[in-house]
Amino acid sequence: MIGLIMEIELKIKDVLKDLMKKRGETLLSLSQHTGVPKSTIADWMTNRTPNPIQAVKIAKYFGVSLHFLLFGCEDTQDAENKISFDGILDGRFEIDIRRVKKNE
Repeated sequence: MIGLIMEIELKIKDVLKDLMKKRGETLLSLSQHTGVPKSTIADWMTNRTPNPIQAVKIAKYFGVSLHFLLFGCEDTQDAENKISFDGILDGRFEIDIRRVKKNE
């Protein structure tokens, strides 16, 4: 198996702040609507790497793709190779997100 490490900066902090502002959400209200703990969402706002399952819940709530939530842009990968929300939730895919480069 060939591994590929891509250094891509997570933008979840900025994207989440923007989405919450547009919807008038607070940490508490977003937590109540999604079931993701308020403390977890707050950690993401300080650039902590998100749990993929919880990130999917937030993305679905806001009606954006997981890729957009994490990176601030849409995925340009072809549809055949995209990972769907349902595929993650039903266990067909496993995602491991980790920081490979520290913010400077």
